Amino acid sequence: MSLRKAVLQRITPLPSRTPSPSLPHEWTQSPDTEPVFPDLVQHQQQIHREPEPDEHIASRSKSPDSFMAPNGVVKRWRVNITDHAASLPSELATVSLSGTVKRDPDLWFEDGNIVLLCRDTAFRVYRGLLTRHSVIFRDLFSMAQPSASETMESCPVVHISDPPDDLRHLLRVLCGTRKFPVIPGERMEFAELAALIRMSHKYHVEDLHSRAMHHLKLYFTNDLAIWDTAGVDGNLFLHITPPDAIAAVNLARLTHADSVLPTALYLCCQLDAELTAGVERADGSTERLEPKDLELVLRGRTELVRASTRGACTICRPAPSAQCAGKGCERALREILNMMLDGLQKDPIGDIAGYAALDSWEHWIEDVVELWPLCEPCRAMLHARDLDVRRDVWKRLPQYMGVVVEDWKDPTVSATPTK
Repeated sequence: MSLRKAVLQRITPLPSRTPSPSLPHEWTQSPDTEPVFPDLVQHQQQIHREPEPDEHIASRSKSPDSFMAPNGVVKRWRVNITDHAASLPSELATVSLSGTVKRDPDLWFEDGNIVLLCRDTAFRVYRGLLTRHSVIFRDLFSMAQPSASETMESCPVVHISDPPDDLRHLLRVLCGTRKFPVIPGERMEFAELAALIRMSHKYHVEDLHSRAMHHLKLYFTNDLAIWDTAGVDGNLFLHITPPDAIAAVNLARLTHADSVLPTALYLCCQLDAELTAGVERADGSTERLEPKDLELVLRGRTELVRASTRGACTICRPAPSAQCAGKGCERALREILNMMLDGLQKDPIGDIAGYAALDSWEHWIEDVVELWPLCEPCRAMLHARDLDVRRDVWKRLPQYMGVVVEDWKDPTVSATPTK
């Protein structure tokens, strides 16, 4: 490979080169929220009784947004189990155990007083501890009045329909066998953080939910300065892989965390096969984008290609620095521009005009000035232009991704433009 061709290649990971297909203007919109217990909704539909004249008037008047605190954390609400006793699904009642059930080795306390059964895994834990943290657990346990035959080692058994791994992550934190938040440098796997967010949201463990969302927003941030401190594999607290961006989008939708969406959707734009095929979870289910979010990603790719092209032309503009101290800088800048345009013509959606519009050009700049030397002021000017381009992309990222974020931080407000 010639040196001229080599410098066209950016050192950052290559984004997908697949062009964005055309899409119908309207996609079927899926619900923004899911019921806490899907089986509960199905079972309620099978119950037919005439309501009292004033029954549930207050509950009908509340929208999902009325449960949201200003900081985005779901407010606690009371669940009146007495009014809804008949509609509890069978999965939430106590059941008899079979010989296929195994104890969880880490969450089986000999002095525990309740057993939670998830599929074929049993957790013996403390009823009082769980009810102190979760109103959902408290009301759930208040309905569990098993007979003597529905026990395990003298403990009542309650069947929970969640995946065992998700419940295990939640119980480890609540029972104190897992320290959370983690210490800097002791990175948590994204799958564990995602499980904590889903479960703390479902069971209204508000303090844990707030801490878990804080960790999520340290990576999927609204601040370019924080974004630049992280790497492609996470930060000091979190280990992440590129396909985890799909789950991040779904978590943002679940918890109404709009500030997570621009960077999560941006990282989804960099995916290839996972974007449509989804990612398999530990429990065998598949994490996929909703159709409306897939549409946002495909449309966002087009905007990112345009932004990358504009950025490349801005950085390579053949105008020397006002402090230029070299006689050949203007000619060198023209050669750099011609080389960039030549590469853009050969590969329209490639390294120069790809989907990774937030990637820095600093390595590329250092490579090209080896071919066409520039004075120090002109070299510094190219790096300053690179930073200005990235700031502009960050400012417009919510718009590119098709979302509205009220608290998105604009890095260009206090920045001085570079000529």
